[in-house]
Amino acid sequence: MAPAAHYFMGGVRTDLYGRTSLPGLYACGEVACTGVHGANRLASNSLLEGLVFGARLAASLLDEQLSPPSRPDLWCGDLREERAAAEALVEERLAAVMGWWAGLVREAAGLEQAAAALDELWQVFEYAACRRRGLERRNLLLLARLLVEAALWRRESRGAHYRADLPAPDIGYRKHLLLARGREPREIPVE
Repeated sequence: MAPAAHYFMGGVRTDLYGRTSLPGLYACGEVACTGVHGANRLASNSLLEGLVFGARLAASLLDEQLSPPSRPDLWCGDLREERAAAEALVEERLAAVMGWWAGLVREAAGLEQAAAALDELWQVFEYAACRRRGLERRNLLLLARLLVEAALWRRESRGAHYRADLPAPDIGYRKHLLLARGREPREIPVE
C-alpha cells in the first residue's frame, strides 16, 4: 500500500440536492460531502458528482423563489501594511506546515506539530480581516486546522488518508467523523 496525492474530499455536508445547513449556501462536486463516494474518490467521480448534483441543484433552484440572504456588515479597523505582510507570511508558512507534517504520509507526532504550528499562526488573525485576500488566508488556515484535527482523530489508514504509524484500516473507525466550528465533533456510523 502506498499513498497518492489527492484532493481534500467532501468537506461540506449537503443533502442530495446540494443544500447545506446554511440557507442560501449550496455545494456540489469536489467540495461536497454527499456520502456517495465513500472514503476513496475515483478519478471520474468528482466530475460525475459535479454534473449530477449540479443538475439536481439547478433544477431545484428553478422551482424556488430566492431572495438575497442577509449578511452582517464587515467592520474594518486600521489596515496597516504590516498586517498584509504578516498574512502573506502565514500563507507561506501554512503551505510548509501542511506539506511537511500533513501531506501524503502522516503520523501522530507530525500532526501534533502541525496543530501547534497552525494554532500559533492563527494569532495573526485575531483581528477582523476585511480584505478578500485576508479572508481567504484565514479560511485556508481554518481548513488546514480542521484537516489536521480530523487526521489526528482518525487513528487508522483508510482511502486517501494514510498514517504511517497506523497503516491498516480499523473496523472501529468505519464511520464518518464530522467537525464543525462551534460544535462538538461527532461520529456517525456507516450503514
